[in-house]
Amino acid sequence: KSNKIKSPFVTALEHYFTLSPNTLITIMAEYDYDLKKPDLGHPDSAIRLASAVHRFKCPAMSRKVSFAKSFATVGGHHKETKAVMTKADGARSRLNDALTSKTISHERVVTESQKYLPLIHQILLTCKVQPEVARLDERLLFEWTSGVEMGTPKPFSSEALMYDMVMCMACEALGRSGCATDASIAGDFAAASRDYSKAAGIFSHLAEEALPQWIARGSDVNDENLPTEATVGACKAFSKLCLAEGQQMAVASVLIKPGAPNYKLVAKLCLSISQQLEEFISIMRKEAFSQMSRMDPEFFTLVTFQVNLQKALANYFYARSLWDEGKYGLAIAFLSEATICLQTRSHSGSSGLPELSKTTSLRALQKDVSDLQKHMGLVLKTWEDDNSHVYFEGVPKNIPKEEKFTQGVQLSKVAPYEVESVDPLPLSIPEKRSPAKLKPLERSDSDLARELQKKLNAGLE
Repeated sequence: KSNKIKSPFVTALEHYFTLSPNTLITIMAEYDYDLKKPDLGHPDSAIRLASAVHRFKCPAMSRKVSFAKSFATVGGHHKETKAVMTKADGARSRLNDALTSKTISHERVVTESQKYLPLIHQILLTCKVQPEVARLDERLLFEWTSGVEMGTPKPFSSEALMYDMVMCMACEALGRSGCATDASIAGDFAAASRDYSKAAGIFSHLAEEALPQWIARGSDVNDENLPTEATVGACKAFSKLCLAEGQQMAVASVLIKPGAPNYKLVAKLCLSISQQLEEFISIMRKEAFSQMSRMDPEFFTLVTFQVNLQKALANYFYARSLWDEGKYGLAIAFLSEATICLQTRSHSGSSGLPELSKTTSLRALQKDVSDLQKHMGLVLKTWEDDNSHVYFEGVPKNIPKEEKFTQGVQLSKVAPYEVESVDPLPLSIPEKRSPAKLKPLERSDSDLARELQKKLNAGLE
């Protein structure tokens, strides 16, 4: 009755009280329905599953050596050489302590590997450029056990300095991988991703440079007589594995942030992880099949699990992007495909997840898998209800070929890795010491090179 201008709020109230009872009931029912809608955001179980990785052990030395004693005659009277040999002994001993400690610190393994590597590299270069005086007082025999093989692996021995250098790099690579695993457990997925990229770079260097150079010098290198992580095929495969694991961490770092992520990008990242893991398996089967038999079968079961899980997550996140774009029927079809990928497979050749209850190391994942299955089922039911009451879009029984996405996006990159440049050390045989009493390096790289050249010259003649 007032002549004053009514506020919009008062006008809304007057309109509200003029509505019929049936209209009011409908409005309240819809309001109540919205309040009761479940939280459809991706669950924490998706983050834990997406970032699940295998932790490898580091290699271990099973025999001590002394460069200072072995090179005492030819290097002991050179101050610089004697100092480097003594320093190398200390660095190798500290690396051994890091590898055999009751509580392994992967950061310490990486640090000690980095300290020892330039020293063994310098000794190797010294013997390479001065083969005629590279004589030993004591035999050098390097003995290592693998960190990636199951059970208690047998030690692998070699007198080649290059063998010790390769295993030092393998220690750094697996140490980096261990640091990444530790970071992921602590929730620092960005740091974990960086460490996996560095590990991938070291394995790539081993596969493409260090090991091929060793083989090319004419050394009698047989993969069967080396730890798995010191073979070309396995290192090539492990580089792919670390890249995939690094991308797993990148996905987790996106999902852990509050709010909705870029669903389409996450979907393509997950698909790329699945493809990289499939490539890892393919390389192992083609180029390191004998090494596969030395490794824990449960590790390969985890890889199979991740291949199918990442496919499920790719379909799930792609479905969410389609739903946000208003392509409701197609979104439901992709989400249905995701739920199928999460089902336990009927046999080893079929699609789906492996039986987790039969694999000891994977049983811990069962609860999260069940939670993710329930979440996807809830989202699917909610979307189907909304589509049947509001959007009325047709749901294709089979996803059209033109709508499928087959190529993922590889975000993680191989971090560049270089071995520090060094200068050779002086070596010489004292005038009063007879060379006949000293031992040559058994089939050193330089000796093998000269033998190969003689064979080639003989062939030309």
